Amino acid sequence: MESNFGVVLVNLISEDYLARYQAPLAVNVLSSYFKSKCPNVAVGVIDMQDVFKKVGTEKDPISVIFAKTVESVISEIISICSIKKTIVGLSVKWGTQEIAARIINKVRQEVVTIHPLFVVGNIGSTHGYKELLTQEAFLDIVAVVGEGEEALVEIVSTAVQKRDYFRVVENYRAIQNVAVCINDVIHVAELKRVDLNSYPPLSNINPSDIYDKEWDVYAMETSRGCPWGNCSFCSVKNQFGTSEQAKTHSPDWRWRPFAVDKVLGDIRSFAKEGVRRFDIKDSEFFGPVRTLQQFSETMSRVSEIARGLIAINEELRSIDSLVPCNTLSITHISARVDTIYSDRPSEEDRNLVRRNTYSLLKAAGLRRVYLGIASGSSSQLKRYCKGVSVEENKKAIEILRELGLEIEVGFIFFDYLVTLKELRENIAFIEETHIHDTDSRILGSLRIQKGSPYENLAKRHAVLGKENGRQLCYEAAFVNKEIAEIEAIFSDWERPTRKLSKIIPSHFRIKNYKLDFVFLKDLVSCYESERIDWVFTTVENHALKRVDFFKEIKQAFDDGMFGKESSKIFLEYLDSAIMENQILAEEEWHAKYYGRY
Repeated sequence: MESNFGVVLVNLISEDYLARYQAPLAVNVLSSYFKSKCPNVAVGVIDMQDVFKKVGTEKDPISVIFAKTVESVISEIISICSIKKTIVGLSVKWGTQEIAARIINKVRQEVVTIHPLFVVGNIGSTHGYKELLTQEAFLDIVAVVGEGEEALVEIVSTAVQKRDYFRVVENYRAIQNVAVCINDVIHVAELKRVDLNSYPPLSNINPSDIYDKEWDVYAMETSRGCPWGNCSFCSVKNQFGTSEQAKTHSPDWRWRPFAVDKVLGDIRSFAKEGVRRFDIKDSEFFGPVRTLQQFSETMSRVSEIARGLIAINEELRSIDSLVPCNTLSITHISARVDTIYSDRPSEEDRNLVRRNTYSLLKAAGLRRVYLGIASGSSSQLKRYCKGVSVEENKKAIEILRELGLEIEVGFIFFDYLVTLKELRENIAFIEETHIHDTDSRILGSLRIQKGSPYENLAKRHAVLGKENGRQLCYEAAFVNKEIAEIEAIFSDWERPTRKLSKIIPSHFRIKNYKLDFVFLKDLVSCYESERIDWVFTTVENHALKRVDFFKEIKQAFDDGMFGKESSKIFLEYLDSAIMENQILAEEEWHAKYYGRY
C-alpha cells in the first residue's frame, strides 16, 4: 500500500491523572501492529505525557503547563496535516473526552488545506461511542469499538482507496469494530476479536515506546480478556463490544492468550536491548481454572512461560555473570485468588500444582502479584459475584507471602448496598491479613462502570443516578443513610492526599494508607456505638496528626529523596493537601455535617 497518507496516534491524558506516568502501551502496540501490516504508510505517535514534561516553565502552575501541552499537541497535528492526508487516532480514556473535542475543533479550524479524518478508540470509545458520536465536536468521525488493530488497518486501506473522499464516514460503515453516525443514526459493524495466535512480534517497536518512567519498568501484555468475567462491578463483558451494540452476535469477552513463542520472543528481543524489568499489564495473567482441562492448560502455559524466562536468565548470566541484576524480573502480574488456592475438596492435588507454579514464577523473576480480593465480607463477595470465599482470600494471601512474593491488593470497601456489619467485617479482615501494610489503596468506593452488572443491581434497588459520561460511570445513592455519611466523611478525609499519594515513595504511601485505615476504623466505631457526636472530634484529632506526616515527607523532599522531574507536581500537591487537611479541623467543615452531630 503506497500513498500520500499518514497516520498519527495520540495518547491523550487528563489533567486529573498527571501524577503518574503510564507507559503508552495501547498506541505504541497499535502502531507496531499497523507497521507490520501497512509498511508503506507512515505512522507516528504523540504521547501527551512526554509533551507535558517538555513544555512550560518552573514558574508556571500545572494548569498552565497542561494548557500549553494541549496547544503543543494541536500544533504538531496541524503541522503533520499540512503535509499529507492524515488519519488522526485519539486514544480516549477516562476524563479525556474534552481534550479530544478541543483537539478536533482546533485542528479543523486551523487546517486550511485538507482536514484529517479523526478516529477515536480505547475504552472511552468502546463504552462511550453512542454519546461521543452525537456531540457536535465528534460529528463526522469514526469510533472504534473494542480492539482496534484490524479496524485501523481497514480504515487506512479504505481511506487510500477513496482518496479525495476519505473523510466521508459512510466509507467506513461496514468495517469491523467501527461505529459511525450517519443522518443522526449510529451504525455499528460486526464486532470481532483480533487473532492473537498470529499476532506479529514487536520487533519494530523501540523499548522506550513501552517504558513506564514512574516505575522504571517496561509494559507487556501476554493475554487479553478475562477467564471469569462474572464480577458484578466489572464491564469486561462489554470491553470488546456488547450484544446491544451489535445485535447479530453475543459479546466475546473470553480470556485469550498470545502465543508463548511470541511472548518469549518479544521478551528476548527487548532483553537484547538491555531491558530487564517487565510489568505484565494483562487483566488476568492466568487463564481459566474452573474445569480440570482448563486448569491443566492454564498451568502448563504459565509453567512454559516461566521456564522460558529462566532459560533467558541463564543466557544473560552466561554473557556476564559479574554484572549485578543482569537477569530479568517480572515486577507485576494480576491474578485471581482461585489461581492460588481453592478450598473445594476436589482441589487438594491442584492446590499443590498451583503453589508449584507460583514457585516456578518466583524462580523466573516474578516479584509482585496484584490480587483481586475485592472484600473481606462473605455477603459482599457474593454481591460482587467474585466466585471465591473469605477463607480462600486469606489463604491466597498467606501462600503468596510464604513464597516470598509481594502483594498488591484490589479491594472495594464501600459499595452502594453495603451494611455497617459488612464494613466491620472488612475492617476485621484487613487487620487480620495486614493488607494495610501493602502498597494498595484498599478503602475506595465502588465506581459503577457503564455496562457492568452492578448497573442493573443498582437499578433494582432504585439507587442508580445519572450517567457521568466523562468517567464512563454512574452516580448512585447509598441504601443505608449512615453508610452514605461515613463514606462522604471519609471521602472528605481522603481527598487531601489522593493526588499526593501517587507521587510519594512507597513507604510514605503505605504510611498514608495506614493513617487512612485508622481514621476510618475510628469513624465506623463512632457510628457502631451510636456516638456520632464524637465524629467531629475524631476528624479533628486525626487531621492534626496528619500534619506531622506532611512535615515528614516535606523533610524527605528537602533531603533529596524525590526526583527532580516530580518536584513541581509534588510541591503543588503538598501545598493543596496541607490546605485541605486544615479545613477538616475547622468549624466550617463541622458545619457541613452539623445537622447530624
